[in-house]
Amino acid sequence: MAKSRIAEKSQTGSLQSTPAGDQAAGTPGSRDHLKEKACAEAGSARMSLLILVSIFLSAAFVMFLVYKNFPQLSEEERVNMKVPRDMDDAKALGKVLSKYKDTFYVEVLVAYFATYIFLQTFAIPGSIFLSILSGFLYPFPLALFLVCLCSGLGASFCYMLSYLVGRPVVYKYLTEKAVKWSQQVLRLLLL
Repeated sequence: MAKSRIAEKSQTGSLQSTPAGDQAAGTPGSRDHLKEKACAEAGSARMSLLILVSIFLSAAFVMFLVYKNFPQLSEEERVNMKVPRDMDDAKALGKVLSKYKDTFYVEVLVAYFATYIFLQTFAIPGSIFLSILSGFLYPFPLALFLVCLCSGLGASFCYMLSYLVGRPVVYKYLTEKAVKWSQQVLRLLLL
């Protein structure tokens, strides 16, 4: 019974209940309601983009600090200190990090942790090579724990960013598609 009716706010602010079939069928009233909701969401798109850019710049600054606090590297080693794009890059990075892992254990661990979470949070390719690299640098239980923790945290941060910041941007620039997808989801929920 609760699924068959949907509460809808009218112009006066009072709640009205309409049959779910009317709204799910794509009546003009429901489409207008979803468009109004989309316009309200889109109002803060500029602020959302500003927040996203500031979060990205803050995270990039943290990555810069991690890199600056890393031990002194030779010129040959500095060339290999980059996000791996393929297995050869990962092997070269692994050789450099394994050299410093014993004497600068905490610095290497923090750099690995921060880089992995940064890549996962902003959906930048390369975290798979860091997963392989952890197996090379650390014993299996620690490597497994690190990969699971970093993947989970990074994916959660990515979801939070897309939920909080991405929604207004999608509603502003993809209004018609967002309304269409909202109607499809609403129809599926009412089945």
